[in-house]
Amino acid sequence: MSSPEPSPSNDLSKRPNEDPQHVTPRAGNLLDSVFRKDGPMPPASIGLRALAFFLDFILISAVASIIIWKIALPQSHPAAFTELTEWTQAVGTWWGDRDTAVDAPLPEPSKSLAEAIAIANELQMLCFWLYFALGEAFFAGSSLGKRICRIRSVSTVTLGKPPIMAGIIRGGLKTLTIYFFFPIGMIATLVTLFFNKRRQMGHDMVSRTAVIDEKLVNSSKS
Repeated sequence: MSSPEPSPSNDLSKRPNEDPQHVTPRAGNLLDSVFRKDGPMPPASIGLRALAFFLDFILISAVASIIIWKIALPQSHPAAFTELTEWTQAVGTWWGDRDTAVDAPLPEPSKSLAEAIAIANELQMLCFWLYFALGEAFFAGSSLGKRICRIRSVSTVTLGKPPIMAGIIRGGLKTLTIYFFFPIGMIATLVTLFFNKRRQMGHDMVSRTAVIDEKLVNSSKS
């Protein structure tokens, strides 16, 4: 009597491609293994990122103020700086006399000064966007603040410096968060840090980038 043929289920269970233990890792899991504290690209701490952003903010605010009030506005609003000084002094006087002159209204800027301030805000926002975008795209993912703190942005797609479009998106989202959605937008983008292992903020995830700590990268290589 011939031996019974093996059942299809037993035959399939012996195929290596059908091994339940043989599971192809997902891209997200692979990235998590790269961007971890003991991995090849350790993520930067929130403290370092905050310090780098603070340094960038101080630098670009100072540079943008010089460009706007000393170069750009004098061309279209020559008296803008003088009017701003006078209005600031008037507001200071109003604040000092608020106890004696309770009903005194808050001094308002003139129409020309209000227009100049609106232009200044738009130019400052553009300066911030260009600064962050150019730093991310053309300087190996590092602004000056990031260079000082020895951290940089990398693409989660290529693991190299972010492409130009990623820098534009990342810089734009960061700028919009500061100017239009602060502080709610800032809080929302910070919350994402605690829900992913790569320590990505909101603008990191949208631009498909991550911020790594160069000091930890160098120490892991040595």
